[in-house]
Parts: sequence; C-alpha cells; structure tokens
Amino acid sequence: QFFKHNDIDFLINCAAYTAVDKAELEKDKARIVNEEAPRLLAQYCQENNCVIIHYSSDYVYHNNGPATLTEQDNVNPKSIYAKTKLAGERAVLNECLQSIIIRTSWVYSSFGKNFVKTMLQLGRDREKVTIVNDQIGTPTYARDIAEATMHIVDKIKEGSTENYGVYNYSNLGLTNWMDFAKKIFELENIQCEVYPTSTLEYGAAAERPLWSVLSKDKIQADFGLKIPHWEDSLSKCLLELKSVQH
Repeated sequence: QFFKHNDIDFLINCAAYTAVDKAELEKDKARIVNEEAPRLLAQYCQENNCVIIHYSSDYVYHNNGPATLTEQDNVNPKSIYAKTKLAGERAVLNECLQSIIIRTSWVYSSFGKNFVKTMLQLGRDREKVTIVNDQIGTPTYARDIAEATMHIVDKIKEGSTENYGVYNYSNLGLTNWMDFAKKIFELENIQCEVYPTSTLEYGAAAERPLWSVLSKDKIQADFGLKIPHWEDSLSKCLLELKSVQH
C-alpha cells in the first residue's frame, strides 16, 4: 500500500527474525520473516525502480579462520536462522537488480535488547558471570551501520557508484565474547568477575560460528567508507546510554 501511494527511491529493510535458538523450533516463522518478506520487498523495489538495502549476518559463512571472511568465500550456514538469512539474501538479489546486502556481526546499540545492555545489567546484579571465549568476531555498533548505510545511499543518489551486490560491514578489530564483556565492565568501572566457558559447554540450541571476522576491504573500496574500531564505538554507545538514563 505504501509503495502505491508514495514515490520511493530507497528501501532499507531492518526487519528480521533474530531469535537464533528459538528459530530451531519456529522454522516457518523464521523463514517467512527472513526469506519471504524480503523477497516481496525486493519484488516491489524492482517494479518501482527502487534500491533495496537488506541486512544479513556473519552466520551465513560458518567458516573457520584465521583469514578474514570475504564476500567471495564459501557460505556454509548451520542453524535455521543462518539458513533463512542466506535464503533471504538470495531472494533479494534474484528479485531486484538494484540490491545491496550488508552482512554484519555482533550488533548492539543503546536501543532494544542486546549483549552490551545485558552485560551492564548482569554486571551490576551479580558478582560473577560466565561467558563464551572461543567465538572470535567483531562487535558492531548499530549507529555505525546506520551511518554507513546512509553514506552508501548518498553515493548512489549522487550517481558516483553503481555498485550493488553483497558487502561485509562490521567495526574494525576483533575480540571474543568474554573479552567484550570485560571491556564493557572496564569502561563502566563495574566490579564483576568474568569466567570463560566454551561454545560446546554452553550448549545453545543453535550452532554458532567460531570465526566471524569480516573483511571490510570491498565496502571501503567501493564506497570510500571510514570504519571505526569496535572499542571506540563501544565507548560512544556507553556514553549514549548514560545520556539516555539522565
């Protein structure tokens, strides 16, 4: 309906089914949200000469390191979530010629439910926490993804690029979930002991990739993006959370 009554140049699809473990039980719901809905959006975009930018996940790779993951690497999704996200990517690319897929990792922000806000809560409520330390990747601040996306929109609008297809985007650097938690506590001066556990010992319902370090060379080269380091972006997010609280 919205397309019928509005002249739209860009559609940025932020909607996704992201309850990774729950998806193992709610396969149809995950498929409808992560594959069928993006397919329909991409069809509308193709019919209305509209660019679609759709977000995907590091989970589609599921390759072990130590090399950074490039857009040309094989995909090997293991979980229902990962499989539906890859199917959604392919649906969008098949339906709309002017489509950009942005694969990202470990997203957090000052809004909604995410790892940073959970750790702040746990760190203040408990004396110790146990966090997985064998998954390596890069935390990514949602505000940085948003700014990168709008930068890409501007480049396309001004006609300085005709680059479409699949791109990786995350902050720079790498860490593991345990050290990520430690950094959050350090920056917020929270006294909470952090103990390691393995992915196997943690025993989540859906299989997680152990290596999620994305190469950003392509998105930097094609769109001239400057990407912040994850520690700098984490500091910005924590400052923003403080300003919201006050």
